[in-house]
Amino acid sequence: MYKLLSIEESVATRNLELKNLNTNTIDLCFDDAAVTSFKNFDFMEINEIYDCKIYLFGELDDAGENLKYIKDVAIGSRDLSEVANEKGDVYYIDKISVSKFINAEKALNYKYTRKDIIQVNNVVHPDFE
Repeated sequence: MYKLLSIEESVATRNLELKNLNTNTIDLCFDDAAVTSFKNFDFMEINEIYDCKIYLFGELDDAGENLKYIKDVAIGSRDLSEVANEKGDVYYIDKISVSKFINAEKALNYKYTRKDIIQVNNVVHPDFE
């Protein structure tokens, strides 16, 4: 579960500052759901708590963060892989990019440039439907 700490609005997008209530990690997440659909995350309010899924926008790279593969999942119509960092924060990455690179310890290095919000409670980002 995440607590929404702040919203930074732009013309068509926004950045959400979310606090993971289990690990106390602060994630700055990009939200562009309102660009493509009226079914988006505009219902979110500061200081409220939500069940969120965060996508790491990036690629496998030896210089990236060490993550542990957990399992494959479907969010909307997209097949993703659930991964976690050493602190226990759970994120999602493209399934295809992971499948052939996981070693016996289920560890991988992933370099990301952005964290995207892809699901809040039961609302899925339009790009993932």
